[in-house]
Amino acid sequence: MLGLLTKPAILLGVILVSFTSHATVAPASLGLKIDAPTLYIVEDGDTLWDISALYLENPWLWPRLWQSNPEIENPHLIYPGDRLYLTWHNGQPILSMKPKVKLSPSVRIVDKSPLPTIKPELVLPYLDSNLLLGQALVENSVRVLGASHGRQLLTEQDVVYISGQQPVSSWGIYRQLATFTRNEHIVVALKRIADAEHVEYAEQLTRLRVIEPRQEILPNDIVLPDNFEALANATNHFYPTPASVGHSAQILGSLTGQRYVGQYDVVVLDRGLVDELVQGSMFELYQQGAVVKLDNAKQVSLAKTHIGNLVVIRP
Repeated sequence: MLGLLTKPAILLGVILVSFTSHATVAPASLGLKIDAPTLYIVEDGDTLWDISALYLENPWLWPRLWQSNPEIENPHLIYPGDRLYLTWHNGQPILSMKPKVKLSPSVRIVDKSPLPTIKPELVLPYLDSNLLLGQALVENSVRVLGASHGRQLLTEQDVVYISGQQPVSSWGIYRQLATFTRNEHIVVALKRIADAEHVEYAEQLTRLRVIEPRQEILPNDIVLPDNFEALANATNHFYPTPASVGHSAQILGSLTGQRYVGQYDVVVLDRGLVDELVQGSMFELYQQGAVVKLDNAKQVSLAKTHIGNLVVIRP
């Protein structure tokens, strides 16, 4: 049975332009914009996607345009104040950087955070709060048993009980949202609804104190340690890059189960690490063409319509 401790076959992606029910790999053409600036000074509030869209018709092809500086520590990170230069080499455009301040060939002085790939408010709530977990792991997860006062709804500073002796100090409490299926694989979408900290444990129970609840806590909610492997490496500093040639994906639905989604919504795809997708893998989105009937009663499918792009945020 699938679980996030192996290689998941279903993942989360955020729609950057619009919605469709089918996604295919991005094209190979770089497509430099006619009005692309030869010099751009990075500003506060910029994102990597904004800058890529400033230069490219297909912003997800950023890695082919960007030339990082090997003399700079962490050359893939871009900071406010950096100067980006557009040059040409063998007929191909190249974007490179000269840092705002440079102390030596290997040390870079910066006083700000690097640019996020896309706006943090679009991604971080999901990276911090949402998971896709294999059904077997969900069934075997630690659960909220209840509280000594017997109330069904648990809030901040309440002490809750979970099963077993659990020495981990920091925990997250999760609510099940929806279930998704790909072939024989079943995964469950979870949303973090509260943080909790270890108080003490006895022979068969552990007490946790609820801190920073986002909503009420109920018995049977799932409890995961904050050092859980699937929570690691959540970042908004990743490279957009086209998915491998030949890859296609279907949108299975939204995390909340809503029927219609649009720009900047997060959706679930029927692809994952088993398909060699990574955070930042890009897809073009297409609306399937309608099926029409000709005079001879033969049915014909009309051409697909390109209506957007999608980036993987958690494989």
